[in-house]
Amino acid sequence: MSELPKFAVSFDRRTRLLRWTMRGLWTMADVAELARAMYEATKHLGPPPQRYDGLCDSRDFPVQTNAVSNALGEIDRAGGRMRRGRFAIVVGSRMNKLQAERTLTGGGVRVFMAMDEAEAWLADKAGDAG
Repeated sequence: MSELPKFAVSFDRRTRLLRWTMRGLWTMADVAELARAMYEATKHLGPPPQRYDGLCDSRDFPVQTNAVSNALGEIDRAGGRMRRGRFAIVVGSRMNKLQAERTLTGGGVRVFMAMDEAEAWLADKAGDAG
């Protein structure tokens, strides 16, 4: 039986939404591969700052090592300097929520435990200043 990939990334040009899923325990190499995939999915938008939103489904992504968690936070901070928009991260447990909130410190990022809440927040542009 083949193992599911650790992540998948796609970009919807119509809605300007970057979607990605994350699952399983990661290594630093996995983090680097995700960063490359996210870059490839959005490079067609041109030079920064790029305007798009993001939705991450990490409900099957357990609590990670501090090194992996911190590296994912670095992707968030680097991306925050290159893009404008909201990023919603959906997690599967309170512990995951705490870890994500600790490392994802960029503006416009929120962590949710329910997909419908994340999608509603992304759809509500009334409070979006940037």
